[in-house]
Amino acid sequence: MSDTLSPGSPEPETRERTARDAPPPFDHAHADLVLRSSDGMRFRVFKPILSLASPVFSDMLDLGAPLEGTPAASDEKCGELPMVTLSEDARTLDLLLRWCYPVKAQKLSPLEDVRRLVAVAQKYGIEAFDDVLDDALQAHFKSDPVGVFAIAVAYNLEEIAKTAARSALRIPLRRIVSSRFAGLAGGALNVLVEYHLECGEAASAVASRRDYFTVVDNLIGLHSPPCSSCCCLDVGIPVDDNSWYAPRLLWRYLDKAGRSLLLRPHEETIRSKSPISTCNGCTRYSVQRAEGMKQFEHRFVREVNAAITQVPVPSFV
Repeated sequence: MSDTLSPGSPEPETRERTARDAPPPFDHAHADLVLRSSDGMRFRVFKPILSLASPVFSDMLDLGAPLEGTPAASDEKCGELPMVTLSEDARTLDLLLRWCYPVKAQKLSPLEDVRRLVAVAQKYGIEAFDDVLDDALQAHFKSDPVGVFAIAVAYNLEEIAKTAARSALRIPLRRIVSSRFAGLAGGALNVLVEYHLECGEAASAVASRRDYFTVVDNLIGLHSPPCSSCCCLDVGIPVDDNSWYAPRLLWRYLDKAGRSLLLRPHEETIRSKSPISTCNGCTRYSVQRAEGMKQFEHRFVREVNAAITQVPVPSFV
C-alpha cells in the first residue's frame, strides 16, 4: 500500500495521467461520491458517513458549496458520480477516511501521520478525533518531544505543547537549538530554549545545595568521616557546624552532575552516572556503600525534579 499511497503533489497537467482508484474499502460499487486527492487518487465514499463525521463535510454536501481552500468541483464527475477534488494528498485522505469509516484504522505510528490527521481534523471540524490524537501525540513524548511540541504549537494545542516542553528537558540543549523546527511561528522555539535554560539552572543548583543531605551509613557523615581512608570534607564548601564528609568520588559526581544538568535538566542525566560502590580502592563497605548510593541518588533525583517543577511552564500558543 505504501507504493500506492506515496505522498506527492503532481503538476496540474499530469493529474489526469496519474489518476487512480483507491484500495478497499474506498472502491465500493455503491458509493455515492468520489473524493479526489491532490495527487490524483480517487476515493469512492458514502456521503452519510462523511456528514456524520464532519460538520464541514455535512455543510458542503447539503449546500453543494466547495470546501474552503479547495477548487469548486460541482461539474466534476467520475463516471456517474459527483467528484470533489481536495487539497490533501492520498496518504492524508486515506488516514482521514479510515478513521471516519467503521473499519480498522491504521495505527498512528509515524509522527508525520499524526500531524497529517491533526491538520485535517481541525480543518474539517472532526472533534471525535480529539482524544485519539492527544493519545497519539503523547505516545511520542519520549521519542520526539520537540516534534510533538512543533505540532502542538502549529495547531494551538496548548496543554500538549506544555507537556512536550517538559518532556524535551531530556534532550541536550544543543540538539534543541539546532532543531529542524527553528522556523516555528511566534518565536516558540526561542521560548522553549529559554524554558530549558531556566530548568537547567534550577536543576544544576541542586548539586551545590546540602539542605537535603542526611547521614547515610558508610557513605555520608556529619562532623566525622564514615571512612577515614577515602572520605573527605565537602569540596568547595566552607567548614561550619554542618560540615559533611563523603567519598571524594561523591563530590566529583555532584560536580559533574551539576554541569551536565545545566544542559540536560532531567533525571535521566543523573541516573546515567554509575553509582559509587568503591572509592580509591577502599572495599571495606562496598556492598553497604552501593545501597547507600542508591538512597542518595533517589533523594537527589527527587530534589532535582522538585526544583524543575518550580519553574513555570510558559505559554507557547
